[in-house]
Order: sequence, then C-alpha cells, then structure tokens
Amino acid sequence: MGYTLRRGRLVAAVVLAAVAAVPRAPRAQDDVRRELEEMKKQLRALQQQIERQQAIIQRLTAGQQQAAPAAAPASPPPAATTATAEDEERLRRQVTEQVLRRIQPSLAAANKTFPAQFNPAIGFVIDSVGSYSSKERSNFEFRSGEIGISASVDPFARGYAIINGTQTGIDVEEAAIVTTSLPWNLTVKGGRFFADFGRLSKFHDHDLPFVNRPIALDRYVDGESQADGVEVNWLAPLRQYLTLTAGAYNKMGADNTRVDNTVPRDFSKNTYLGRAATFFNLSDANSLDLGASLAYTPKVEEDGGAHRALSGLDLTYRYVPLSEASYRGLVWGTEALWNQEDRPLGGAAAPASAAASLARTLAPGLLAPLAGPLAPAPLAVAPASAPAGFRQHNAVGLYSYLETRLTRRFSPGFLFEWAQDVDGLRGDTIAYSPYLTIWASEFQRFRLQYTRLEEPGSHDNQFFLQWTVILGSHVHTFRDR
Repeated sequence: MGYTLRRGRLVAAVVLAAVAAVPRAPRAQDDVRRELEEMKKQLRALQQQIERQQAIIQRLTAGQQQAAPAAAPASPPPAATTATAEDEERLRRQVTEQVLRRIQPSLAAANKTFPAQFNPAIGFVIDSVGSYSSKERSNFEFRSGEIGISASVDPFARGYAIINGTQTGIDVEEAAIVTTSLPWNLTVKGGRFFADFGRLSKFHDHDLPFVNRPIALDRYVDGESQADGVEVNWLAPLRQYLTLTAGAYNKMGADNTRVDNTVPRDFSKNTYLGRAATFFNLSDANSLDLGASLAYTPKVEEDGGAHRALSGLDLTYRYVPLSEASYRGLVWGTEALWNQEDRPLGGAAAPASAAASLARTLAPGLLAPLAGPLAPAPLAVAPASAPAGFRQHNAVGLYSYLETRLTRRFSPGFLFEWAQDVDGLRGDTIAYSPYLTIWASEFQRFRLQYTRLEEPGSHDNQFFLQWTVILGSHVHTFRDR
C-alpha cells in the first residue's frame, strides 16, 4: 500500500512539476492558453482519481488488518527496495517524456514570436594589405570588403551568400543552397560556391594562413576554386571517417577566363570533379587530414577540343595539446598539383583587345554616311593571333607551410612554394616566405610577411602587412586550417 500511495503522489507531483517548468513564451496566443488550461483540468481530475484510489486502498487495508491475526511485520528484502526505487525512477522518466512530448508543438510555436528569429546572420570582413617590393615599390591595397549572409531556409535546407567588393568592383563570390536532411548521409549543394578541390583553393583570401594565395593555386586553379554548378557529398557509414564528393560545373577558378558562365555549352565542355577525404586521429593531440582531388574537362574549346586534367593531393598534420586549450600547437600543410593539358605552341593565344573589338563593331556603321569618293579607306584592325598548333604539356607545383602557435596571440610560420610554367616556356618559380600572425582578438588579426621570390632571370624581395577585421557574424572566417 505504501508503494502504491507513493507512486500515486509521485505521478501527480511529476506531472505538476513538468507543467510548472514549461517556460512562458512572451506572447499571448489563445491556443497555447487553452492547451494549458485543458492540461490543468486533466491534472485536477487525475489527482482526484488518485485520492479516491488511495481512500479505497486504505479501507481495504483496514479490513484486512481486522480480519487477519496480529503478526509481526516482516522487513522487506533489500531486493524489493531496490526494485521499488528503479520503478519510481522509470515512472518519473516516462511521465516527464509524455508530458514534454505533448506540449512540444506548443512550445515550438511559442518560440517563433520575436521578429529577429527569421533574420539571417550577417557579417562584414575588411581585409587590407600594405606592401613594398624592390621591383614595384610601395602600395596600399584595399583587398576586399566582404559581406557574409547565412540562414536556415527551412528544416530541409540552408542558404548562404558571400558578396565581395574590391577596387575593381562588386561581385557575388558565393550564393548557394545546401540540403540538411537528405537520407543515406547525402548532402547536395547548388548555385555558385567554391568547389571542393584540394585544401586551400576553397578558402577566401582573408582566411588563408598567410598573406597571398600560393603560386601553384593561382596558376593551375586560377585563384579561388569558384564554380557555378552542383555538388554532391556522401559521408560513408564506416568507423573510419571518409567523405566522397562529386561535382559538375561550367568551369572552375575565379580567374578562369577560358569559359564564359553566360554561354551554354555541351556536357562534354563542363568540368567534373571527384574528391575523397579522410581523417586519422593519431592520438589525443595529433591528427592527420588526407585528401585526393581530380578536376576533369573532356573538351577545352580553346585547345582544339583536347581534354584537361588537374589532380591534387593534400595532407595536413595538426598537433594540438588538450591541456593548452588550443592556444598552442602546430599545423603543417602540404599540397601538390599536377596539371595535364594541351597548350598552344609559343604560349597562349593573344586575345583581341577591347578597343580592337569595339572598332571592328562600330567601324561599318560610322563609315557608312561617308560612302562616296571622299570616303576614307576601311579601318584595318589586326585580328587576334591564333596559335600554330597545340602540344600536350604537364606542369607540377606544390606549396608547404609550417605554422606554430606559441601563445594565444602569436603564431609564426614559414611557407615554401614551387611551381612550373603551364606552357613550359619559362623556368620554375620558387618563393620563401616567413611570416608572423598576431591575434589582437578573435575578430582582429595582423600579419607580417617577407617573401623572397625567385623567377627565371629575376628575383624580388617583398614585404607585407595585412590587417583583417570582422564585424558581426561570419560563417567561414578564421577557421582552423
């Protein structure tokens, strides 16, 4: 009887406590109030029913005690006491889960009350660089002012956009939609975004661990791996982390001028991507990232319809001691690229200048009114030079950097670069760059860098001071590399 009474009181107490613990949303909706009033009525009826059952149990117990001979009460065995405690705990969890499950829709609706709930996260990044070169002298460069916008579209997708303003104009660097609830560990991304090629090609300039983008990425990827298209990512259901990515784009490379995004083309002239990436946890403080990428274009129109293949292998090692709260450690990153394509003999074909194209377009209309004996001679415009032929050429490049985290604010590093010429007409380019990153806070960063650039027949000494700040929220800034 004691257990039954305790159980009844326990049910009522847990239900009342769960209802009392529900947060009052700062809004006045009739349906929520009606729901709570109805639950209160049900709880009162439940409590009355429990009290009636207790009275019946007490009367039956009193009758049994009068009919049965007096006997010494036996102490309950320890096993029964343990079972009673477990039953009470299980009952408490069941009642709490049932009450919360029932009022969850009302709570979710009540939380969607303040206007800012539907506003996207917005951030702004300012990146400026002051430089001095022994060949080009000094320069103050406003490199970018970047707006980042991100928000959940609905329970099935999220969207983000990166709008970048530079000295040359304003451009939409990224504007993409990403799914969040597809089955079989699949994720689909569509729009304009940075293709998942390699390690640092999908990083914005202000997110790089050094001042300038590596020479190999500029030559072979054409800057950032910006692409207009679609990408599918699959997380393999294995104990070992493994992701596989497949993509199809108009082209890859923000500075790639061979393909126009506004002109339709055959599927054979698109660029297709495949990438595999994995992660190895060597110990509590040591980890290793490993990835392999391949970007393939079946037909490059400017190269007489020949194919182009760009492959890469990237490796990143991290040492982050747990006792130092990530303020100390070491990062070593290396990426090697191999570009294989047909290149024009004598170098890339010289495109027609904008002035020449305009002259060829306007000349007939301007000269038509002057037709006759006084008409001037036709305007001669030199056509664009065409290559004599193509030949296959392979070019290899790599970069490797080592960055140490001495304290919370200071992180010195060293970058080595080597890249071959795409056309194979010049020698190799080598660069050495020691640098020092100073974190004023997690939203403000300074970087000092010296670069020794060795090119065929010349060399240059370059000095850089980078100042980067972030205002508000930003979805990708200052992430770990």
